[in-house]
Amino acid sequence: MKEGRLVMMTAERVDMLNSLGFTWKLHEGYWHKMLDDLKEYKERHGDCLVPTKYAPNPPLGCWVHMQRIAYKHMLNGRKRSSLTKERIFLLNKL
Repeated sequence: MKEGRLVMMTAERVDMLNSLGFTWKLHEGYWHKMLDDLKEYKERHGDCLVPTKYAPNPPLGCWVHMQRIAYKHMLNGRKRSSLTKERIFLLNKL
């Protein structure tokens, strides 16, 4: 809830949605689902070298490729990167 703005969402409604397991950050849920898919890939193949065009799970190959690009951008000092320190930690744990 931002100060100084008219908000239709009350704290009570937020609590109710939270109790239902509502996902506030849509992309966050997708990111963690793809991380789980990458864990499964590593268990099967012993590495995280997912081909960009990985037939059994095409989105996984693309997602891994994009994570590598985002990481390179972050290392090069670009301000906008989808990789947070937490996400990097989770990827490195694999």
